[in-house]
Amino acid sequence: MGKVEKITIKLAMLFIGLSLLFPARVLAAEKNEINEITEKKQIIFLLDASKSMQGDGQWIEAADSACMIASALPKEYEVALLVYNTEIVYEEDFGNINQKTRHALETVELQGYTTPAVGLETAADMFNSAAADKRVVFISDGEISLRDQSETETAIRQFENMVDQIAEQGIKIDMFAIPNDKTENEVSYGTKVTSGEQYTVGENQTIEEITAKYLFQTLQIEKIELGEAVSGEGNMTVDLQDTYMQNAKILLVSGENIEDFHVAGQCESLNMLQGNKFAVAELENPLERQITMDYSLENRGNVHTYLIKEYFLKADMEKSYTSEEGTFTLKVYVVNHQEKPVLDSETLKDSISVLINGKEASYRVENGTAMVPYQTDETAKVNVEIAIQSSGNVVHYIKTADTVELTVPVVEEEPDYTVLWIVIISLCAVVLLLSVLYERKKQKKNDGETGSIIIEKSEPPVLPKYDFSGQLAVYLLKGEQEDDIPPCSIKLFGKLRKSISFDWIKDRCGIDYKLSDADKIRFTGGKDHALCFKNSGYATIVKENQILKRERKYSLYYGEKILLIFNNGGTEIELHYKNMKPSER
Repeated sequence: MGKVEKITIKLAMLFIGLSLLFPARVLAAEKNEINEITEKKQIIFLLDASKSMQGDGQWIEAADSACMIASALPKEYEVALLVYNTEIVYEEDFGNINQKTRHALETVELQGYTTPAVGLETAADMFNSAAADKRVVFISDGEISLRDQSETETAIRQFENMVDQIAEQGIKIDMFAIPNDKTENEVSYGTKVTSGEQYTVGENQTIEEITAKYLFQTLQIEKIELGEAVSGEGNMTVDLQDTYMQNAKILLVSGENIEDFHVAGQCESLNMLQGNKFAVAELENPLERQITMDYSLENRGNVHTYLIKEYFLKADMEKSYTSEEGTFTLKVYVVNHQEKPVLDSETLKDSISVLINGKEASYRVENGTAMVPYQTDETAKVNVEIAIQSSGNVVHYIKTADTVELTVPVVEEEPDYTVLWIVIISLCAVVLLLSVLYERKKQKKNDGETGSIIIEKSEPPVLPKYDFSGQLAVYLLKGEQEDDIPPCSIKLFGKLRKSISFDWIKDRCGIDYKLSDADKIRFTGGKDHALCFKNSGYATIVKENQILKRERKYSLYYGEKILLIFNNGGTEIELHYKNMKPSER
């Protein structure tokens, strides 16, 4: 190994060693993972199908009530249904209540006696023990009755025992009581023991009004009231305000039978459920803010309309530190179930607050992200929380509070590398001088040797350049407009341009069309007076009934022609390449 090579290796090792001395500072944003928390709530409706429920449309109203609540509840709820007399005569498991269920309930035969303990025992086995809220809702006249008095008393005791067991499991019993002058309401025992809610039909309220109260007061489902009217028909345009929700439900509650109910709007799917005196339309992932609704009733009556919007939001946080200003920036992301930034929505943005250690902080929004400045001179832990005002909407969101550690970096004094740099530059100068001397010595030695061959570097070949020749005749065969453009002739001979585009040619011919990619068809001069061209766009070029390929160079010779097709066949232009007489040049 030569002396120069050794010096070069040592110098490289020196540079590597010095690079390790320089401090590296990396500013990184740490992402806080926030886990989703899902709490299911379960409701089981127990519908009394005994003979005593036959009076004055009571059974149909009971079916309406259960199906209306099941279809209007948000997704955190799971609803099941049991129909009983002395046994279970019809059953729908959680999540299966739909229009088919509503039709099936109309065919249930009301007969026999009734013992609600059968329904309550079945319901108790259906509940998921992990559910956050468990409720049984009886829709009944409250009668417990068998063939004779002793059997009836036994059935009452069985029901009371089941109620006591239900209470121990934390299950509440609610009741929509339908009064019956001939019977005593024995089922109300369940609401008293479990501290449930009992609504009585006829106390200045219909079962439809009771059902709405149960939804919005007992279960506290957020809603927006669209209006109340006394009419036989109606239509309205509903403004959803944004399209960030997972679903929007239109609920219509009427005092008279509904004949027609329609909702129209762009969405991923539309689900409908209609009873005698209620209708629910669910729009999954609405794609536009404006939707329309219209309805008609058999008779003029009271109509209430509600809008229930359900959002699923997720929050995430990052932090960064700016050394020049000495401030942290907390970056808070809030997105919906489709990962769309919620802070881009003008209507939702105002309902979101960022709290730092329990105090509301100001922030600015950049690209859908809340940028929260925070000043601290020492390392600290802060609690960052997102507060969302529901404002009449059902809002579910993944855990929005997190503790973020803000670490203030230690500022170290920069060492003085002046002397070191002088040494390095001096070494580089010495190495360069030695390399020059070595190369001169080596060159002299090679010059003195006999038979030495000196190989000179060859220059790259010079590609020939060709001038334009001839002329082009341009014929518009088919145009997007009805105007008649005569053929045009363009002289190319002697053009000093390096290349020309078809966009230039059409402008010279007075073709005032917007032809897509016309500027991407370019012509150059070629050997033997040829006209070369290449298509880099998406227009179509045909020569001799053959479609020419893109990005490939082709040649036209005197007497040949090509067809150019633009805008998906909307415009067709033919080019003829011709020679020119000396007198025409």
